[in-house]
Order: sequence, then structure tokens, then C-alpha cells
Amino acid sequence: MAEIVISIAAKISEYVVDLAIRQGQYLFRVGRFIKNLEKEKQKLLSTLDGVQERVEATDKTEQVKESVLNWINEAEKLVKEVENLETEIETNGSCFKGQCSIGKRYNLCKKIQQKIESLINLNKNGQFETISFPAPIPGSEYLYPGNIVYFKSTQNASDQILEALRDDSINLIGLYGMGGSGKTILVKAVGNKAKAMNLFDRVVLATVKERILVILDDVWAKLKLEDIGIPCDVGNQSSCKVLLTTRLRGVCTLMNCQREVPLDLLSEEEAWMFFEEHAGIGDYSPSELLKVASNVALECKGLPIAIEAVGSSLKRKPIEAWKAALYSLKHSKPMDVEDGVRDAFSCIELSYNHLRSKRDELMFLMCSLFPEDHEIFVEDLIRCGVGLGICGKVESIDMARNQLRASINKLLDSCLLMHSDKNTDHVKMHDMVRDTALWIASRSANEKILVNLDKDLNTLVENGDINDSFAVSSWNKKTNRIAAQVTAPKLEFLLLSTRMSLDMTSSSFECLKEIKVMAIISEGYRTLLSLPDSTQSLTNLQTLCLRGWDLGDISFIQNLRKLEVLDLRACRFKQVPKEIEKLSKLKLLDLSGCEVLESYNSEAIGNCEQLEEFYVSGPSFQRDDKFIFPCQTFLDDVTSPNLQRYVLELGPLQTYGHGINENSSVRALSLKEFDISKFGASKMNLLQRAEDIYLNRLRGRCKNIAPELVQAAGSMNDLTKLRLRACSEIECIIDTASAGSYFQLDALIPEELYIRKCEQLHNIFPENCELRCLRVLKIDGRGLYQPTVAISCAAVVLFSMSAAKSLEQLEELSIADCKDLRCVISDEDDNGSEDISQALSNSQSMLPNLKKLYIHYCPKLEFVLPRFCVGLEKLQEIDIFKASELKCVFGFEYQHEIQTKLPNLESLKLQNLANLVRICSGNSQPLWPSLRELRCVNCPKLNTSCINVMIRSTMKQQHLNKGDSLEEDQGKKLASRLEQVEFRGFSELRFIWCDPTNREILSLQYLQCLKVDGCAKLKSIFSAAILRSLPELTSLVIQGCNELEEIISENEELKSVCFPKLRNLTVKNCNKLKSILSVSMLGMPPQLSYLHISDAAKLVQVFRNSSEKIVFPNLREMKLNKLPCLVEICKGFELLQPMKAMKIIIDQCPNITSISKAT
Repeated sequence: MAEIVISIAAKISEYVVDLAIRQGQYLFRVGRFIKNLEKEKQKLLSTLDGVQERVEATDKTEQVKESVLNWINEAEKLVKEVENLETEIETNGSCFKGQCSIGKRYNLCKKIQQKIESLINLNKNGQFETISFPAPIPGSEYLYPGNIVYFKSTQNASDQILEALRDDSINLIGLYGMGGSGKTILVKAVGNKAKAMNLFDRVVLATVKERILVILDDVWAKLKLEDIGIPCDVGNQSSCKVLLTTRLRGVCTLMNCQREVPLDLLSEEEAWMFFEEHAGIGDYSPSELLKVASNVALECKGLPIAIEAVGSSLKRKPIEAWKAALYSLKHSKPMDVEDGVRDAFSCIELSYNHLRSKRDELMFLMCSLFPEDHEIFVEDLIRCGVGLGICGKVESIDMARNQLRASINKLLDSCLLMHSDKNTDHVKMHDMVRDTALWIASRSANEKILVNLDKDLNTLVENGDINDSFAVSSWNKKTNRIAAQVTAPKLEFLLLSTRMSLDMTSSSFECLKEIKVMAIISEGYRTLLSLPDSTQSLTNLQTLCLRGWDLGDISFIQNLRKLEVLDLRACRFKQVPKEIEKLSKLKLLDLSGCEVLESYNSEAIGNCEQLEEFYVSGPSFQRDDKFIFPCQTFLDDVTSPNLQRYVLELGPLQTYGHGINENSSVRALSLKEFDISKFGASKMNLLQRAEDIYLNRLRGRCKNIAPELVQAAGSMNDLTKLRLRACSEIECIIDTASAGSYFQLDALIPEELYIRKCEQLHNIFPENCELRCLRVLKIDGRGLYQPTVAISCAAVVLFSMSAAKSLEQLEELSIADCKDLRCVISDEDDNGSEDISQALSNSQSMLPNLKKLYIHYCPKLEFVLPRFCVGLEKLQEIDIFKASELKCVFGFEYQHEIQTKLPNLESLKLQNLANLVRICSGNSQPLWPSLRELRCVNCPKLNTSCINVMIRSTMKQQHLNKGDSLEEDQGKKLASRLEQVEFRGFSELRFIWCDPTNREILSLQYLQCLKVDGCAKLKSIFSAAILRSLPELTSLVIQGCNELEEIISENEELKSVCFPKLRNLTVKNCNKLKSILSVSMLGMPPQLSYLHISDAAKLVQVFRNSSEKIVFPNLREMKLNKLPCLVEICKGFELLQPMKAMKIIIDQCPNITSISKAT
């Protein structure tokens, strides 16, 4: 026992001695430890560099082992820890010189030794023989496995993508849309469909030696496809295609996408269907809940992620939760919405985070100050942005405008803003995007924004809501008095809007020391605005916008010495104060549409030499005679060379719609009853520099623009747009006889020329004139389709042959009310035939950029363009109306037989043409494979064969490209892209699409609307074969077809549902029709919503049916009128919804049985 104790004691003694030696080393060999630490760190760094180089050199189709990646992370982490320890050693350097406790020195040295051991061990583990293995090829199993719901927007985008995938010339396609709009789900569904259609062997994310489709989802910046293993050389175009999705349209441009496909938002009806699915509601739900739910769905404004998030968050919730959510969505309180909605906000916030520019971010937040669905005028954003100093210090307003427009374009490209459907220079913000912006601002320390539509400024001040706000917007339409002492030390932007007269005399702005932008907008018509005296204390104000008010005295503006932008559009006031010249920083003055009672003081405005932009015009209509119009003395007084932009309408009341508007050029001048004989060239600075000139009733015995008007002005070298109205003295635009060598004729032709009611104008362009810059020419006496009689000009010929050949840039040609016009392009030049032959032999095209061609009310015109106008490849629209002598569209013959090819023509309208015989003279047939709209109305001499040729021309190009002859078309299925078709007044027409004896099968898969009227001999509308190819037909209107016996020639049985999308069915004045169609044989139109039948003397049943029961689930309106033989709608017909939910009108149908009500 004693021996055992002695042995144990010896071992303990040995361990203690070793430990003491090691611990002694910690205290006395510190320098060696520090050197070893650095040495081992460098060894590990060397190994780490080697491993990383091998990883970077790995082939893009190889996958790096996870153990290698984990080792790299551990090594980087350890190196960081060692560097931190080295910093600690430097900080405690005195400790190793005995100037700290032994315990502290011991602990520090021990830590060094532990890191040395970790470095050694990790370095040993980093000796990898292989670092990667071949990556598996991801296939379609990674794509979306479920079924996508195809709405109109998704279907359109899907169709465009699939069309591009079939095109061998396209190898890069971009799909762009707002965050949460469904891009990822769509491209995965398209990938599945493309693989199922055998368009590709695989749908993958890496390059392989197969025919593949690569989908790149959620791309935020330009990618070099080669860097991720995708071949981009021309030789791979047909074997490899790339489909990318992005929120930024600019990414599509940067990556040179050959096809850019937008993904639009859902319609209201589509959104409701989608919302019902996610909210778990339907027709069975309580009516009160459905009413609230409908409004909630509307607030999501068609954004799929918002619909899904809001609907899911309210699923199975009580009605009170629904009402609370609706209130929150309507009143811009996103913080109060259910947590699920935050997912939508976070998705949109991601786009905001990618802006990366403070200017872009502030512009985004500024757009949220406007109400939901508000059409925001871009110029308003620019003027407010200038006042806030978003761009910092810039040389001019115009430079700031360029930067701010760039920000707006960035927001548009990022799908954070949308283009307006109504106004070209307006934008909109989606409601969910707007709520996200307010949510972001609510969490900001410096840019808090308060927007309120219910409370007026008084309430907001009393509640202290605005105390810490950067910007406040109040849109209470009933606010009529503000008496609050506004205290908001951080407020820089105040935006108020109301419909009432507004009394602010008792309020105070004295505490608004930081305010830079104030906008007070009237939604009424020049209601009274009374501002407080403290308004003149706003010495930091840089943008002031008072719009639509009766202001009275505006002399207070003379104290706003920092003012840069003064916007008084549509206001009424006494006079422009003479002291305006003291505003030394004023750069923009807008007096558009103002009623000025006493004086404009144009001389004082002219003394503002720093003024860069000036806009002035009288009111849009004359309410009384108390105000004065801006007169032509402005031409004398406002001559500052610093003036970069101006829009001036001078003279008495302008005519609606034909003065200068918001979208005009940079420098625009409108003069009414301008007498050029009273003004010298030295006083014509504004006229000389103008880009856009509108002359109404020009006087002073001026017979031409050049040389007479140009000489009076001194020069007009910047002119790009010229508009003439009721200039009765003008005989020609350019008089070459008197112009001499002083003028260069080419430079005097503007890009756009508009002529209205110039009755003496007989020679618009001289024969030898070069028109290479002319882009738009519009001539009319009253406007298109207007019923009043007027004369636009006295011209017989518009262009000589030589002048027509120079029309290289002409895009739009619109001619109306030319009672003497006989031809657009003359064929009477001395060398006309030789020039044409030479042009044809050299394959030269005439009018190569023409896109729109309109001819209205030209009674002597026999043809529109000569047939030698070959190469009209960009022509998109032809609209000809009331040309009684017109025999063909493309006229007179030469020895060459020419085929008219219009590859991009989308719309052809021929209306009220009493003598039109055919489209082209001679035997040739036109080709327009892209035609989508065809309207032929009251063209009685246009025979049946010509109509058939017009239809065939929409699909023949496909076969001719492949070398097929017309005879070879027999028996083939030919596809047409027609979407809208109307035929009216063809009494001899017996069939529309093709002769029933013909073996051709025509596919009308894109047809949406068909209207047939006044075709007395028509027996049927569709054959059974054509019926199979009508998946998109939504509206069918048939009127005045007295011989019509059946809509569908039912000579064979069809098992599929006919008209799957038909919503509107109207039949009138078809007296041989006994029924509309057989639903037992053809199937029920499931989407039918509107059914109107009248004046059908022999109609017995609307629908033939042999089954026991039939319902129309979506029927909303049914009108049956003057149907004496009608017995029933159809056998077994029942309404799915209660009659009170429908509009049913039955009149003069004496034999009809009662309609069964829904149960």
C-alpha cells in the first residue's frame, strides 16, 4: 500500500514540475511566443491563399466541397482572432516589461500559446487533395410544381415569352415588373411549358451540351453570362436561350435583351378572383363580409403579393378585423395592418434598398405625399425637389430638372412608380408601394412623413402629430379655416389641398424656420385664399406653389428673398408686384392660366435677369371681362439671355386645345393676332429662339413663313414645331421665288408642321424642297371626325415627286378637310417615270419611317399613295374616312408589277368610302401579317372577293416566307393575328372568313371582338372548323343580317366548350334566325355576362338545349325586345343568382314563359 502511495506521489510531482516549467515559460519566454504566433499565422495565410486560388480556378460546372468552404471560413475567422490578439499585445506592451501583475501577464501568454496550437492544427487540415466534384445539372424538377392561375396580364406575358423562345434569332429575353407581381412563378411555369412542348431538352441553371433554357431569377444588375458558364457567342444562339426576371427594366437594356416583356398588374375582376382564393371567401359568404372584402381587394390595386398577403392575413377573421384592415389600408396606416401584410411591404422595400442614391430615395418618399391613385405631374415633383435642395448646388434649374428626371426614371425602371394611362408627363404610385413608402418614412429619424386625408391642419397641430415631421401633407377637401399656431421645427415641406375657400389669417407660420417648400392647392375654381401676415416671415422658403386661388394682393412675395420657384398657376390676383425684381434668387416664375386684374408689370419681370424659366398665359376660358391678357409687350420687355425655358401665350383668348400645353417644347411661343409689321428684329429675341411657334390669325400682310416672317424675326434657326391656325393671308410656307440665296431651305422646314383653317394656303412645299427633317404633318379644318364643315387649305397636291423622295423621317401624315386635294404625291414631275424606275431597280423605299396615315374628308382624292411606295415596313395604322372619290388606297400603275407589303400594319380602318373598289390597283394583293384591327364600314363597291383577300392577307405571309405558293395554301391551317373585326354595309357579302368550298382552315386564336352589321345576304358567321379556334372571343355583335339563319354552321358535332371567354352577345334585326346556338352540341359560354336580343321575328329559343338544366353563372344583364315568337330562353334554363342581382328587361315578347329563379 505504501508503494502505491509513493508511486502516485512521484507522478504528481513529475506533472507539477512539468506544469511549473511550462508556466515559467509563459512568464520568461514571452518574445519567443509572439514570434511563433506571427510565424504560424503566416503559414496559415499562405495555405489559405492557395486554397482560395484553387477554388476561384474551379470550372463553373464544378461544385466546391462543403468541407473546403467550411475550412476557409474557419481559417478566416481564426486569422481575424489572431490579429485581434496581436492588437491586444501591442496595447499591453508594457505588461511584458514587468509593469503589470504576474497573473495578467500569465493569462495573456497562455492565450498566445493556445492560438499557436490552433494555427498549427488548422494548417494541417488545409492540405486538400481535391476541393470539388462535378456539379449536378438542375433540371425542371427545380421549377414550380403547382398550377399557375393565368390572368390576362400573365397570359399576355407568357405568350410573348413563348413566342420569343420559338424565335431562333432571339437568345436573351427579359421579364420585368414590380416586386411581388409574380415574375418568378411565371417564368417557372413557362420553363415547365417550354420543356413539355419540347422546345428544349432541359431547363437548367448551367451550361450543358444540349438545347437548353436558362432561367435567371431576380437579377438586380448587369451580369456577364460568360462568368456563370452561359455561352453567348452567335453559334449558340439556337441551342441556348436565357430568360431573366428583374424589377429593373434598365437591367434588360444593360444586358441587351432582344425581347423585353412587361408583367402588368391584375384587372379588378382578376384581382377579386385571386383574393377570393387566398381569403377563403365566395358567393356563400355573408353579404356584409363580401361587401367589405370587395373594398379590401380594391385597395390591393392588382398587386399579387399584396392580394395574397392581405387575403391570407384576414382568412377566417371576424368582420371587425376586416373592417379594421380596410380602414387602415384606406387611411395609410400600414403599421396597424396584420403582420402578414408586412411581407408585401418588405418585398417592396427591397426595391427601395437597391436605389442606393439619397436623391432617388427622397424622390420616392416625396411621391408618397400625394393621395392614392393621384396623377402626379412630373414638373410638380421637379419644382418641389428644387426647393428641397435634393440635387444640392447645381448651376441651373434645368440641370436640376435633368437629375430629378433621372431619379423619376430610376423609380419607373424599378417599378416603384408607374406611367399614367391618361397623361404622358404624369406618374402614379401603386397604393401598396405608397403605403410601403410611408412605412419606411415612419421608421426614419430624419424623413418622417405625415399624410392625412381626413384631419385638417388644425387637428394635426393640436394633436402634436406634426412636431417631428420632415414633411406634412393634408388633403381634407372640406377644410375652410386654419387658425393653428403651426410649430414644427423640423418641417421642410408642407402640402395642403382643399375644395373650399380657405381662411388662414388667424394662423401663424412664424415657427416654421426650416420650411423650404410650401404648396397650397385648390381643387375648386379660384376659391378665396387668405394667407396670414406671417407668410412673409418664411425667409427660408425656396419653392412656393399657390394654385387655383383667388389671392387678391400678392405683394407679400417681395419679402421671400430666398425664393427660387414661384408657381401661381390658375390664380387670380391684382397685379404682379413691381418689387418682384428684388427677388434676386428667383429662377422660375409660372403665371400660366392666371387672371390678372390690373397689370403683369412685364418690365419688372424683364428686370429679373437671373430668371431662367418663365411661363405665362391667360385663363383657359373667359369667365368675365375684368381681367387682362398677357400682351405682346412681353416680346419687348423679357429679353434676358439667361432665359433657358419659356412658354408664352400672348394675345386674346386662345382656342381650346391648340395653344401651348404641358408637354410642349423647351421654348414655346403662342401669338394670337400678331402683326409682324409692328415689330422690328431687335425686339424679337423670344421669337428668334423659340422651338415651338403657334400663330393664330397672323396679320401684317404676311403671305409666307419664309422669307417674310423669318426676316421680320431676324432668324428662326431653332424652330422644330410650327402650328398655323386661321392665318388667312398665308399662301405658302416657303416662297422659293422670293427667298433668294439668303435662305437655306432645308433648315427652314420644322420637324412638326400643323395647319388648320388656312384657306388660302395652296402651295405648302415647293417642288425642289428637301424635307429630310419633317417628322409629323397634320392638316385639318376642324379635327378628325368632327361634323362641322371647314376647309383646312387650298392645296391640290401636297408633295412633288422629288420632295416626297426626301421624306426619310416622316412618321405621321394626317390630312383632313382638303376639298381640292387630288393626290398626296404628284406623278407629274418631268422625270417622274425615270425616277420611279430607278428607285425600284435600286430597291429604294419611299416613306421608310411612316407609321400613321390618316385621310379624312378629302372628296376629290382618288388614291392615297402611289403603288411604288414600296418598303412601308414601319406603317402601323391606316385610317381613311369619307373620301367619296377614292377608288383604291394604293394607286396609279407603272410598267412594274409591285406587291404592297406592310409587315407591321396593325390597324386598317376604311369607312364611308362610296367608290372604293380595292386596296391596290392592278392584280397584286397586299400583305399585312401583323394586322390586329380591321374595320370596313359602308364601302359598298368593295366586293366579296376583296374582303376575302383582306382576311387572307393577315396570314398568308407565314407561308410565302417558306416558299409556298397560293395554290399550296389549300388544305392548310392558316393563322391570323386579328383581334378586332368590323364589317358594316356589305349587302352582297355571303361569307366572311373563306368560301365554304375552300379547303383552307383559318385559325382566329387572337380574335376578341367581332361586329357584323348590314350584311343582308350573310347566311352564317362561323363554320364549325373555325369555331374551334376562337379561345379569346369576348364580344360578338350581329345586326341587320336579314338572311342570317345560324351563327354557327353546325354541320359537324363539337364536343369542346364554344366561346370560352365570350362576355357580350348582341343580336338585332336578324329576322330568319330561329335560335342563337345549340348549347347541347356546342357547349355553354361560361363567361357570358351581357345578352341582348331584339327584332328577330322568327326567334323561338335563344339557346337550343336537350339537357334537363342549364345555368349561366356570370350572367349580369339580359335584354329581350320585340321577339314575337320567343317561347323560352332555353330548356332547363335557370338563373344561378337571384333576379334582384341581375338586370332583366323583357319587352314585347308575348309568348315567353316565366324565368325560373335561382334557388
